[in-house]
Amino acid sequence: MLALAVEIVSLTNLGAGISRADLVIDPEVRALVRSGRARVLVMLQVGDSGDESQRADAISRAQDAVLSRLPPSHASVMRRFATIPVLALEIDATALLALENMTDLVVAVKWDRALAPQ
Repeated sequence: MLALAVEIVSLTNLGAGISRADLVIDPEVRALVRSGRARVLVMLQVGDSGDESQRADAISRAQDAVLSRLPPSHASVMRRFATIPVLALEIDATALLALENMTDLVVAVKWDRALAPQ
């Protein structure tokens, strides 16, 4: 869990407007959506704000923007996070393509796999 948190922070502190080539998509996600749907964590690009309430508001706006741009019935929200810029979704190949085109908001799409307790 700590490793995921560190990765999220490092990925979401990138500058605005990353290129499509900079977007990180887990290869496992591509393989899974070829044959159906996959549970993913979508890391969002949110500006750095010292104020917690402003950051929470920015995260919520980014989540809303991503969800509004996803094609209907191709993605399901599994969880919205209030304090970290991440959305947990279940997506298909059409939704993955849409996420890949949201380089103004999306930094990475990671496979949301269960990890063994440590």
